[in-house]
Amino acid sequence: MKETRTFFEENGYYLAKGVFSPDEVGRLEDEFDRIVRQLGKDAEGASNDNGVFGTRNVQQYSGVWMAALLHRKFLDIVEQLIGPDIVLNHSTLFEKRMTTGTTPFHMHQDWSYLPTEKNTMIAGMIHISKATEEMGCLRVYPGSHRHGRVEGSTATNAEFHERFPFEGSTAIEAEPGDVTFFDYFIVHGSPSNRSEIPRKVVIARMLSGKDRKEDIHQFSENLVLRGWNYHTTAATARKTVANA
Repeated sequence: MKETRTFFEENGYYLAKGVFSPDEVGRLEDEFDRIVRQLGKDAEGASNDNGVFGTRNVQQYSGVWMAALLHRKFLDIVEQLIGPDIVLNHSTLFEKRMTTGTTPFHMHQDWSYLPTEKNTMIAGMIHISKATEEMGCLRVYPGSHRHGRVEGSTATNAEFHERFPFEGSTAIEAEPGDVTFFDYFIVHGSPSNRSEIPRKVVIARMLSGKDRKEDIHQFSENLVLRGWNYHTTAATARKTVANA
């Protein structure tokens, strides 16, 4: 257990093997696919031109996925990384399909989008399919979280991409049921999917209940997965999602 936190602190990420059993993954994939089918009927749509099909907050679609976010083994690892008070900011479903062009999600830091006062935000990427280099798996710069907040570290900043090209990064390949946890300071991204197999993940972005978003009006579920949220008020409990 101590080794998990030590590795995470040194590298900014940790690949947890077999967090979800094959039977659990089977049920989660069924619900994942059901969400995708439902999105296909949505007039607003969820697909875009870079081969990624997605939506926010799987727990608003599926009780099975709500249970996955409360999974004991999953939260036991999160607790090692950010402590016993675990708050879900939001979850995101991504199905990354094969593309014929170059459509990567360029290198970036997540803090640029979701800054918190104490910088406790982490992501837990739940793998529902295999994730290989050919499928455009997550790539990271190990140890880059130690740079802290790098200005201009968004996925649209060409200067940042030149500083952190894909060629110098480490590919994190994974199996169904694995979870990749990563700090919101680590430089990461993913190239396009060159295979015919869709890459399926759900990412849960979580922070400590003793932390809070710098912009309290920015979108947030504020859903307590374990422990306590020390910053919930009558106002935020009435309206936990704004500017989504």
